[in-house]
Amino acid sequence: MHNKFICGSFVFFLSLGVSCATPLSFDSARQMLYENSHKLKADEAYLESKRQASDALKTAGGPTVTLQAMQIAGQKEIDIGKDIQVPLGAMSLPVSLSLQEKLSLNGPRASATAMWPIYTGGKIEAAQRASKYEIDEAYALKRVSAEELDAQLAGYYFGLQLANSIEKLQKSMLVQQEKELQRARQFEKQGVISRIERMSVQVARDNAKRDYLKAKDNARVAKTQLIRLLRDDSIKNLSTPLFVLNKPLKPLAYWQDLALLNNPQIALLKAQSNRAEQGVKVAKSQWMPQLFAFGQYNFIKHYQTLVEPNWIAGIGVNFTLWSAKDRRSSVRSAEALVHQAEAGKAEAINTVKTSVEVAWLQTQNAVEQYKLSASTVVLARENLRLKSKGFGEGLSTALDLSEARSQLLKAEVGRRLASFEFISSYALLHAICGQMNEFMSDFNQKNVIVEN
Repeated sequence: MHNKFICGSFVFFLSLGVSCATPLSFDSARQMLYENSHKLKADEAYLESKRQASDALKTAGGPTVTLQAMQIAGQKEIDIGKDIQVPLGAMSLPVSLSLQEKLSLNGPRASATAMWPIYTGGKIEAAQRASKYEIDEAYALKRVSAEELDAQLAGYYFGLQLANSIEKLQKSMLVQQEKELQRARQFEKQGVISRIERMSVQVARDNAKRDYLKAKDNARVAKTQLIRLLRDDSIKNLSTPLFVLNKPLKPLAYWQDLALLNNPQIALLKAQSNRAEQGVKVAKSQWMPQLFAFGQYNFIKHYQTLVEPNWIAGIGVNFTLWSAKDRRSSVRSAEALVHQAEAGKAEAINTVKTSVEVAWLQTQNAVEQYKLSASTVVLARENLRLKSKGFGEGLSTALDLSEARSQLLKAEVGRRLASFEFISSYALLHAICGQMNEFMSDFNQKNVIVEN
């Protein structure tokens, strides 16, 4: 039993260790970001508040019923004196009537009152529609935040992949330089090369070590940025490599049309414009008559005076002849907000079109740069092979070998940078078009060149 417990615990901790070391894909990182982002949680709470506020206005055009209870203390004095003529056959007899009474109003009162707006000049309907557009605004704001976070995640995730890749290159460079230094020391002892050449190789090795340490620090910084963004310290390795599109990029017009339909910033301004139009209707309703039905029922009748009704109901109308608030200015103010929203929407459309075109051109250029860098890498590798062989035969100097290795490193880094620039531009293009859910589709469908 004890052995089984130890064995089971070992398996548990082993599986836990494997789980923690599982590489993190970009899709999983995106899901993690959505779950942990306080910004998105705040936007969701704001959206929920607008939903509830809209629900609260759904029955705004219905009746309002209130119950009221009061304890009253008061008195009503009646003093009536009047002379009247009472006809008696052919004659009339003068009679003097006099009524003096003090009526007590003391006692409790309890009543139910109902008020039902029948016509408000469109104010209630406009307020209800405005609340729905506020939901659209809140949802668009959440989408804006999500697209910004997606673009940021792409930069941090693949920025870490780029930093890790360059670190590996620099480490490989350092290993090769160490070997070259050992070989140079042997050649120096054999008299094949001079002490100066051996020192040149050692300087190149030291430079490679500094570059490696710098690349290692850059990778550590990039990992810290990703960890802070995802709020998860358990991130070990990433599984989605750098990549480049291996098929023609869809035309610019396709992306611009997509952006005009789905860009969250444009959707936000459209919702603001629609809400502003409802504000104009609310302002104009102040000039309209207000028609309403009302009713009241008194539950306690024992303490009622003669003039207090048991119940009362009717229809009324209010029409404001003069208001302390300038209603014309209110309408003009609401109309100015509409003009502001429309101008903002037009400017946003122009900005989005420009952003799409820039991102599209940068994406296209990055693909071309990546493909053109392939021949440079092949040439640099062959040059390094020849210089390394020549150095062993005394046909190349240590400086020639160091330059050849630096050229290869530069070509390899350039190819990876082109891949990273492609991903950054391609992610931005999808974010502007509101299509980040489709960003990884080409990678998942293997329509890409993978860069390790």
